[in-house]
Amino acid sequence: MSPRRVTAPGLDGVRALAVILVVAFHVAPSEMPGGYVGVDVFFVLSGFLITAVLLEDASSQMRFDLPAFWTRRARRLVPAATLMIVVVAALTLAVGRDTGAGLRAQVLGGLTWTANWVQVAGGWAYAEQGEPSVLNHLWSLAIEEQFYLLWPLLLAVGLLLLARRRLAVVVVALALASVVLMSVLYDPADPTRSYVGTDTHVFGLLIGAALALTRLPHLLRTDGSATSPAKRAVITWIGVAGLVVIAWYAASVTWSSAWPYRGGLLVASVAALALVLAAANPTPLATLLSIPPMRWLGSRSYGLYLWHWPLIVFATRLAAPEHAVAAGMVAVLLAGAAAELSYRYVETPMREDGIVLTLRRWVAPVGWLVVERRHPRHRWVVTLGTACVVVAGAAFAVGTAPDRSALQASLLRGQKVLAHAADPVVEQAPKAAASALGATCRTVGKTVRVSAFGDSVLIAAAPALVKAMPRLDATAEVGWQYGDVARAVRRAAARGELGKVVVIGTGTNGVIDRKDLQRLVRRQLRDKQVLLVSPHVPGRSWQRPASSAVRRVAADNDNATLVDWQRAASRAENVLATDRVHPNAEGARVYTRTLRSALGDC
Repeated sequence: MSPRRVTAPGLDGVRALAVILVVAFHVAPSEMPGGYVGVDVFFVLSGFLITAVLLEDASSQMRFDLPAFWTRRARRLVPAATLMIVVVAALTLAVGRDTGAGLRAQVLGGLTWTANWVQVAGGWAYAEQGEPSVLNHLWSLAIEEQFYLLWPLLLAVGLLLLARRRLAVVVVALALASVVLMSVLYDPADPTRSYVGTDTHVFGLLIGAALALTRLPHLLRTDGSATSPAKRAVITWIGVAGLVVIAWYAASVTWSSAWPYRGGLLVASVAALALVLAAANPTPLATLLSIPPMRWLGSRSYGLYLWHWPLIVFATRLAAPEHAVAAGMVAVLLAGAAAELSYRYVETPMREDGIVLTLRRWVAPVGWLVVERRHPRHRWVVTLGTACVVVAGAAFAVGTAPDRSALQASLLRGQKVLAHAADPVVEQAPKAAASALGATCRTVGKTVRVSAFGDSVLIAAAPALVKAMPRLDATAEVGWQYGDVARAVRRAAARGELGKVVVIGTGTNGVIDRKDLQRLVRRQLRDKQVLLVSPHVPGRSWQRPASSAVRRVAADNDNATLVDWQRAASRAENVLATDRVHPNAEGARVYTRTLRSALGDC
């Protein structure tokens, strides 16, 4: 006899809320900068549900039936994810635009549920905005699946050694250890390892598990306990407080800030715990979360999570940057349709009837056509033909996928060029000669030394820059924001390592502090000829203020000149990489000409 299942409809509403936050973050990160917290809501809910179900099984069967548990998890998760991976891999061939870059490693991570560790091993930046990976979102499912594999064993051993209340305390201690590890491993330059590691981000699942181990009332308890009206009122207000905290977090806490890794995600997880507790009890908040639209969305949240991200990547890679949000919304609608089909024809039959029986039903018409040799129905011919094309396309895409995109290869070339550029300390020109020479487009970088500072755009343009200006030394890093660039300029100025001409190219990854840039030009660079490059980041919320800051400072200072890369890039054709931000080989030459011509006398 299968164990009795007690459900709480409000928990579907929690799932719906979590997926709404994640989707909103991926479609419009500027408007919902903390929407990634939806993943942590999922973690807390999953830890709670899985532990409650395991305890219920143990209570009704007097043992942990781990094979049955793992079989149910496999039926629930594997078929839908595998289908998505195969279809998305095939679609990279149709979409192009380097969407297949790194596909082999992504597919391997997705199929083995190790996507998070594959990302860490490959050095992928989780928050890559220019060319994000189509299967980047599978990191969170990998953490959950690894938890599902190990936690039942640990829970069974823990219950043999400890009472439930003491085990809950141990689980909370493990969660806090995970939080501490996330803080210790946090790297401001790239928080990926801290964010996607199982060891550093398992605390939400453990916190949810601890709730299921306590004696707090909830509908998944099997002892028949009921909550009094007073307790329900307290739990309701706790849940409302948790919901308010989650809403505040989603609206204000950016992924790139330090606070999420220094306890912020723990606060969000505790808030999610409060929400889950209220949703799992007969409270007014649970009733609100149980309305039909929320329950419908919650029941399809897994499919929506699987499909929304790759479709957003495809849509935004094809659309113009200024239409990225609209393209993302269209992608979400398509993902909703895919999630509905997945729920009806893959997830539900696989969960209820099993993988083998469902697959037999799928292939039965094929056997009927081959063995019986009857006249085939057109719909089966179309279905079979489409499936064969998709599978073959996926195999071809995986087999031929490049390890890096053209942009990534370009950035590697640029980094190598800059690494071999002239050392500013060793190759300084004599001061008398330098002061006698005017900085014009004919002399800059040749007889007049140039010091350049910037981000990945400068790196992409490096081959053409160094070829045209051999006396150039550059300091640039992928992902640098204005503050990083300004600090590098100040360090070089303090050491006396600046050339007569200083190039500052920033604003690709965020806003520019106009007042600080003004101070930099007037103080540390007052005796230098400064070239300020206007950033070209179409579709990004910070392009207008960043460009305005550069133009204002260039206009206010006699020693500063504007390099209008924004105008040059927007007017020229075929000069940008697939992300429409970084220059390609021809764009690097246009970038160089624009920079040199800003000095005049060509």
